[in-house]
Amino acid sequence: MIKLLLLVAALIAGIVAGPMLAGNQGYVLISVANQTLEMSLTTLILLVIILFGAFFLLETIIKRLFSLGSSTRGWLFGRKARKARRQTNDGLIKVIEGDWKQAEKLMVKSAKHSDAPVLNYLAAAEAAQGQGDASQRDEYLKLAADVDGQSLAVALTRAKLQYRQQQYEQAIATLQGIKQDHSRNPVLLTLLKDCYLKLEDWKPLLAVLPQLEKAGVVNTEEAEALEVQAECGIMRHIAKQNGSEGLMGHWNSLSRKAKQRPELIACFVNLMSEHNADSEAYTVLKEALKKSSDERLIALVPSLNLPDNHPAIVRLQDLLRYDSSNPSTHSALGQLLMREQKWDEAKTHFEKAIALRPNVTDYGYLIEVMEKLDDEQAAANLSREALTLALPAKN
Repeated sequence: MIKLLLLVAALIAGIVAGPMLAGNQGYVLISVANQTLEMSLTTLILLVIILFGAFFLLETIIKRLFSLGSSTRGWLFGRKARKARRQTNDGLIKVIEGDWKQAEKLMVKSAKHSDAPVLNYLAAAEAAQGQGDASQRDEYLKLAADVDGQSLAVALTRAKLQYRQQQYEQAIATLQGIKQDHSRNPVLLTLLKDCYLKLEDWKPLLAVLPQLEKAGVVNTEEAEALEVQAECGIMRHIAKQNGSEGLMGHWNSLSRKAKQRPELIACFVNLMSEHNADSEAYTVLKEALKKSSDERLIALVPSLNLPDNHPAIVRLQDLLRYDSSNPSTHSALGQLLMREQKWDEAKTHFEKAIALRPNVTDYGYLIEVMEKLDDEQAAANLSREALTLALPAKN
């Protein structure tokens, strides 16, 4: 615009000054080396104006040409971008459909001109794994990381694919690498939890439980169940490595709160019994039954092979004084009385257990007792009742 104004001003000046100089044009001599150029002042002014005009015209033409080239390049690039978007869309559909080979081809082909090449490479990595090519999967993940090395999505996708490939240790290593910066990410925490469960790596699982609950990955009930599973897993490992003595030592090291949980007591008792330490197991179980009448613990009493059943019988009888309507106590007591061959007393307790809670197992015990008492008719009647209970109800 400024150049155009200058050109117009020069033309106006020439129109105004031209007539004034018509009668007195002046004289201009230009000498360069051995060459000389002579002209009138009016001619020089007109020549300068013409040169300026030519220069401006040439500049305008060049700009138009460059503008046309830029538009052409923009059109070509836009065409490639539109094509890349179509291919990306088609590739994602193929991923969903499980057409891994075609999905990989489309996602890789469109990555160069994609609006989000990271997504293309991540989808291509999933397609490669779908074809069982872990090496090519890792190559695509590397390309995605090259595009955006700080991307949480890249690391999480890598860990997910490693988990699905049962590469649990590698998945944990990937997640640990980003955990410090994303310690509250629910996807990361869920993957860590699942990997620990698959590897039965109980101590790290216990350590991450508070974060899982705080992030809302698990609720309080689920967190408690995972804690029990982990603690029981640790006890199982210790029992396997160090036997009943090691297990007892570990049990004594637990917190008072942990040792009051019926689920952990049951796990401990069962493991001790598996290692032929029934008497030691009963010592812990007896103390627990002084503070709790949990049916799971009561049901464990007859499962132990004790040298003398009398203390256990007395303990169960004491429980019935406080709660005579507990079917588990009646059933457990009946089983111990059977071992003592006290058939009439056992019969009474099994009948009470069945009256409170019909149970096929208790029916089986009672049928055995009636046979010992030579009451075949009662045993037959009980067998029919048990069969009716065991068969599914007809609509």
